[in-house]
Amino acid sequence: MEQYTDDERVEDLKKWWKENGASIMAGIALGLIAIFGWQYWLSYRDAKAEQASQAYDAFGAAVEKADTDQARQRGQALLTDFPKSPYATLAALRLAKLAADGGDIAAARQRLEWVIDHARLDELKDIARLRLARVLFAAGQPAEAEQQLAQVTTASLTAEREELRGDLALAGNDAAKARTAYAAALAAGGGTSLLQLKLDNLAPPSAQAVVVAPATPPAAAQPKPAESAPDTPGTDQPASGKPADESAPPALVPAFRPETPAESATPVTTGTDRPDSGKPVSAEPTPAAASTTVPDDAPGTVPAPAPATPTAGQ
Repeated sequence: MEQYTDDERVEDLKKWWKENGASIMAGIALGLIAIFGWQYWLSYRDAKAEQASQAYDAFGAAVEKADTDQARQRGQALLTDFPKSPYATLAALRLAKLAADGGDIAAARQRLEWVIDHARLDELKDIARLRLARVLFAAGQPAEAEQQLAQVTTASLTAEREELRGDLALAGNDAAKARTAYAAALAAGGGTSLLQLKLDNLAPPSAQAVVVAPATPPAAAQPKPAESAPDTPGTDQPASGKPADESAPPALVPAFRPETPAESATPVTTGTDRPDSGKPVSAEPTPAAASTTVPDDAPGTVPAPAPATPTAGQ
């Protein structure tokens, strides 16, 4: 086997380089361009996303301030400058809500259709379809609303879809279909009190559910007010003016008793308790029965008058 010399190896290497050198250099250049291009694209995308975020923040601030005109202008600018941004989809949904609240059904429908055509996420498209179905239902177009509901396939929106389908069936006087849709909405996790109330109102009547109202009882006789008894002489009346209790005994009025001379007589004052003697006067009068006869010659004494004997005619 022949051995290659160093000169032969160099010659073979030069020959290979002449054949493949250009393609290798082109590949390296393309690789570098791709790397730098990718980095540039990432930075450009981040910059555009930042701009779209700032534009959406300005749009949200206008919505919070209830400045409808400015909100519409900023929202439209966001849709025009960043149509492929997720912020543009969110802005279109909010613009549709503003239009629906303002009664502009055509503008709301246009915004929702834009979301369906430009949104990248299927969930956002289904949200737009569900809201568009509500708008069409409010506009009196139940057939088109049903078509939009048929295209909603997101599992998390099943409860809302079935509830709206039940509302459409109920508006079309199809109680059986509405009951089935409401039951499906409850089974999908739409356990709201309003949904339960809608289903209960469509429940068929049963013997247990029918309650017979009781007969109205006759009006009870009102007791007559007690008549006040006439005033009776010698009977005390209460201060409130109400008649006194007839069962209570009448109050006894003490009869007049003339005062006897013995009771009206002035007590005898002896010399020991006279005011001019300097001693205190006794606070208790001396009983007439206990008084004794004092001699007429006793100094400082006043004889007590003899009690008068009442005659038989008194």
